[in-house]
Amino acid sequence: MSNVFNNGQPTYIGYESVEREDIPVSAPVDRKYLIVDFRFPSSADDEQLQASVHKVCMALLKNRDLIRTLSDSGYDMVSVAFDRRSQFDCM
Repeated sequence: MSNVFNNGQPTYIGYESVEREDIPVSAPVDRKYLIVDFRFPSSADDEQLQASVHKVCMALLKNRDLIRTLSDSGYDMVSVAFDRRSQFDCM
């Protein structure tokens, strides 16, 4: 993920796996998800944020092996974050 953006654009920070064990496995809601984390060098406007979310999500979705591995590992959702307040769902 560190090569999705060029210099001066969002920097890849890492990822976090979240599993909500308080939700029953049989529940129809997302239980296990991955958050891919980036940070902008300075504040971003809404247009730049939306374009960045799209770019990360498309990079993830085009990687069929990654999607298959995540699915096989039980992930229900992948989200991208650019700050500590908001997450944007990719799938």
